[in-house]
Amino acid sequence: MQEGDLVHIPQGVELWCNTDKGMRMRISEKPTAGVYLSTRSQYIYRVYANGDWNVKKSDVYPMGESNGLS
Repeated sequence: MQEGDLVHIPQGVELWCNTDKGMRMRISEKPTAGVYLSTRSQYIYRVYANGDWNVKKSDVYPMGESNGLS
């Protein structure tokens, strides 16, 4: 995965970010597209989808021709 790649975020996925007051969390209400920004850890991606969020790597999928989906 490279910076700027599009990712598919299914409905019901937990997204979170750290703030000055603690952690902010939301659950995706519908499937959406995001932009991959970086890898936070072995299991966490940083994505942009209506804001800067962390998401589990296993919960998102690459979009495009190389992912085998039609």
